Amino acid sequence: MEKNDINMNRFAVYIKRIISAALICLLILSLSGSPVLAGQTFPLMARDDLGREIELLEAPNKIVSLAPSHTEILFFLGLNKKVVGVTDYCNYPKEAQKKEKVGGFADLDMGKIVELKPDLILAFGIVQEPVIRKLEEKGEKVLWYCPHSVKEILALFDRIGEITGKPRAARRLREKVERRIRAVEEKIMDIPEDKRPTIFRVMGMDPPGTVGNDSFQSDIFRIAGGKNVFSDIPKDYFPVNIAAISERDPEIIIISGEDWKKARQKIKKLEGFKDLKAVRKDKILNISCDLICRPGPRTGEAIEKIAGYLHPTIFSFNPKRIISLGPALTEQLFLLGAGDRIVGVTIYCRRPKEAKNKRKVGTVVEINVEAILSLKPDLVITTPLTDSRQVARLKDLGIKVVNFSRPANFSQICEQYLELAKIVGREGDAREIINKTKIRTDSIIKKTKSLLKPKVFIQIGADPLFTTTKDSFINYLIESLGGINIASGVKSGLFSREEVFRQDPDIILIVTMGIVGEEERKAWERHKSLKAVKNNRVYIIDSDRLCSPTPSSFVDMLEEIFKIFHS
Repeated sequence: MEKNDINMNRFAVYIKRIISAALICLLILSLSGSPVLAGQTFPLMARDDLGREIELLEAPNKIVSLAPSHTEILFFLGLNKKVVGVTDYCNYPKEAQKKEKVGGFADLDMGKIVELKPDLILAFGIVQEPVIRKLEEKGEKVLWYCPHSVKEILALFDRIGEITGKPRAARRLREKVERRIRAVEEKIMDIPEDKRPTIFRVMGMDPPGTVGNDSFQSDIFRIAGGKNVFSDIPKDYFPVNIAAISERDPEIIIISGEDWKKARQKIKKLEGFKDLKAVRKDKILNISCDLICRPGPRTGEAIEKIAGYLHPTIFSFNPKRIISLGPALTEQLFLLGAGDRIVGVTIYCRRPKEAKNKRKVGTVVEINVEAILSLKPDLVITTPLTDSRQVARLKDLGIKVVNFSRPANFSQICEQYLELAKIVGREGDAREIINKTKIRTDSIIKKTKSLLKPKVFIQIGADPLFTTTKDSFINYLIESLGGINIASGVKSGLFSREEVFRQDPDIILIVTMGIVGEEERKAWERHKSLKAVKNNRVYIIDSDRLCSPTPSSFVDMLEEIFKIFHS
């Protein structure tokens, strides 16, 4: 074997190791349309929700999606290779983020769309109706779909499946979502109408906006066992005043926002809101807009989440045998006093020390399904790094799986911790810990306001050099302490040493993960001209503590790095 081949093999092995470890740290037939008969082949006539018809001579090979929900459907149908353009908001699944961007939802780049030479464009929503005519004038084929109920969402899977040549995949998707919905409906079927709580959906705060009966969200609330307090209004979205909200006095408020604590606080401070029943009883549910605002494949998941909040006694789940596939999740379970329920973990679950004695079922990326099955778990909790095909297999085998997203800030770390606490029945303990750590966090961050802002480089991999981007909670931690991440502007974690030399950071933080920290520090210290080296400010940080955040470990790390930045 030639030297280059040996180097390439080493590089491949190293990259696999870095991906396994580093990513931990950088750790969803319409009633108004005309259904097409199953099995119908091309050419075919397709009708959209505006009653427009276009002829498709063959299945499109180049598709531009102008809505996140359409993008999700296309990817779930296995059409990811045929999607050539998406909007800036098409962030799920993760692979969609790599597609060519054609602008925002309401401010589309017409030139870019045409430049991509699509065979078909899928549009959505009232705001995009004017765009259709402009695109047609340029010779483009556009179909506009806008479902107003869950039934229409399910039918849309079939409609898009037919026009893209994927009817069987569409049927499988529809049936999968239908099964989840039926499971919820069966559990709540005996709940009388007067026991189904009224819901106010916040769709904007200044001024307040909400949804009426023409919104599919209203139908989601109904199926989940609730009632939209404005379901008598035959509109999709509309502004509403506090007098109308107060008159109906909703029992539950549903909001969306990345920072759920701030969103809840803002709701409580809005004029007239503090006297609402939902606010007085703190019945405010935060659910990701990516989940609830998109009429797509994750509709069943949204219904499950809302139903669980509305009727916790019916949907209560208290697992006794848990397998955790994320180091942070494992540590959080131990902090919640549920470590004795853990029967399996990954090889990276090393904190606390008791976790090392648990049965190993793989890495955070690759798992041993047979080993998991042998442990007979009630629940398997996963991260975005867990192989999606193996997760799907677990679900097909009847294993309950709950996926936790990668937190991007302290608020999301707390939200994840609270969600896990609810699963194991430790919500009260979790809220107490969150409140204490929030006080400590606010106190530390407050101290940085008048201090200097050091330029920082965070190294989490070597050969090639790997760092953290702006979407990571590590970047959030650095910026919260007044630091400036010199790599915050890059799209991927790959970074060159030449660029580090050029930007000349004040501080270098080496995260020991798959690399020998001392060796890397010595490598940097050979470059005497670097400001961080001259001032003896090259530090080694424990990856287990930094890259597997819990509310407690986050604030501990915050204190440690504060001393590094501002000592």
